[in-house]
Amino acid sequence: MATKVEELKANTSFEEIWSKILHYGKSGWEQITNDDAQLLKYYGVYLRKKTPGYFMIRVRVPGGILENGKFTVSQLKVLAEIVEKYGRDFLDITTRQSIQLRWVKFEDVPEALGKLNKVGLTSMQTGFDNIRNITTCPVAGLGASEVIDTRAIVKEVHEALIGNWKYANLPRKLNITIIGCKDDCTHAEINDISFTPAEKNGVVGFHVWIGGGLGPWGTQKSWFLDSFVKEEQVKEVCLRIIDLYSEFGNREKRNKARLKFLIDEWGIDAFKDRLQSILSFKLEKGGEELTNPHPQSDHIGIHPQNNRNYVYAGMNVVTGRLYLTQIRELICMAEEYGNGEVRLTTDQNIIIPNVKKDRIPEFKNEAVLSELSINPSPFNRGLIACTGNTFCPFALIDTKTRAKELADYLDEKIGNQVLKAAGGLTIHASGCPNSCGNPHTGQIGIIGKKIKLNGKPVEAADLYLGAEHGLNGGFNELWKARVPFNDAGPLLVEIIKRFIAEKYEEETFREWCIRSGEIKGDTKEFAPMLIGE
Repeated sequence: MATKVEELKANTSFEEIWSKILHYGKSGWEQITNDDAQLLKYYGVYLRKKTPGYFMIRVRVPGGILENGKFTVSQLKVLAEIVEKYGRDFLDITTRQSIQLRWVKFEDVPEALGKLNKVGLTSMQTGFDNIRNITTCPVAGLGASEVIDTRAIVKEVHEALIGNWKYANLPRKLNITIIGCKDDCTHAEINDISFTPAEKNGVVGFHVWIGGGLGPWGTQKSWFLDSFVKEEQVKEVCLRIIDLYSEFGNREKRNKARLKFLIDEWGIDAFKDRLQSILSFKLEKGGEELTNPHPQSDHIGIHPQNNRNYVYAGMNVVTGRLYLTQIRELICMAEEYGNGEVRLTTDQNIIIPNVKKDRIPEFKNEAVLSELSINPSPFNRGLIACTGNTFCPFALIDTKTRAKELADYLDEKIGNQVLKAAGGLTIHASGCPNSCGNPHTGQIGIIGKKIKLNGKPVEAADLYLGAEHGLNGGFNELWKARVPFNDAGPLLVEIIKRFIAEKYEEETFREWCIRSGEIKGDTKEFAPMLIGE
């Protein structure tokens, strides 16, 4: 028996949803029904009860690349125009290299979406049971140690999915990453479908990983499909995996509907057999995984490109929030020093590529770098935060504010010590268990709570410790529950000082946390770097 949600999706179309947008743009947002509020997400338009009358628009940025000269106009310039004309002078970068525009009145939504479309951007299928923005290394095509330039592959898969209703009615959301660098900088281990660089018999291609994810149901590292695919095979493999998920994923229990649960039910070998039965070519067994078994690069700072006459500059956007004055400065810098292109990272940061080496001194003197640093303090550098309860109805805390306060406190108290001992420690914060801030992949993880203290409600958090990034890593584990935020800083200072004092020379934070007994380090969370035939 079809659920209400499935009936809702089965009885609509892109055209019908667009007509609703035009209708409510004239009749007023107050007329929007609960069902239609869900359907509007197909166009990336979100009703936010926290801000009555104002909406959020989520924008796809495939691979995080904001192009210059797309239909003659810079994409970042148009985003700036939208936030200035319709919003309140800021935008947010997400952990999927997307952009979120806020404070848009519904009567302005059609015009704002039209402006995006004119420069090759879209908000389509960025919500509800859809495939989210496809991520890749933010310096694809530029990185000095890159294995494969994934930009064309990302574009090909993106174009096959967007506007195609077949891939707009899934059991739940689905995340895809296609990585051509060795750093796993987009977290292959937590995506539903991941392609990572690999080599077999002298041919460079990809390994396939499936079923990763984070959520209120828990954590799951991607399973290795033990398959090697060539560049030209990525699209077909990706689409056929989605076909299986769409047909056989759980549509009766939404809390059991992610791809992970289908693999739990079938087993990885049976899933691979089913996939093979609908592919036009025979899957090869896995080869040599080329991903480094080390923490990923966050791309912050000045780095060489494959063309040694150029560098790219990674700039720290604390908690991912960019203000209009900063956006204007970024546009000017991208045009003055680079080729006008700006890129987004899954760490919620910004990259300006194609800066000539001889202009680095001038670049470093730009005033905005005091706010968007290329050499940030260690805890602010590794900070990721979800939207928080300012806008999100699920968040229990003001995540961005609380996370920034905590990072500042830790930087002040022990920042220099941590920098010297470990280079830095990452903080990933979510305002609720839905894990939009990837809390389980932070060396320090935060999931927001509301508790009562002396009879009064206060913002608090469950504190997690010990994540280690990558296919060889592991998720963090609960360390202390329901900690008032005023107590979180001192507690973390104490444990981090112990780590600095007790760690072996090459010991990681996770390894120390396990050795010291602060976490268990469940070995089933580790996905070994497999080498096939």
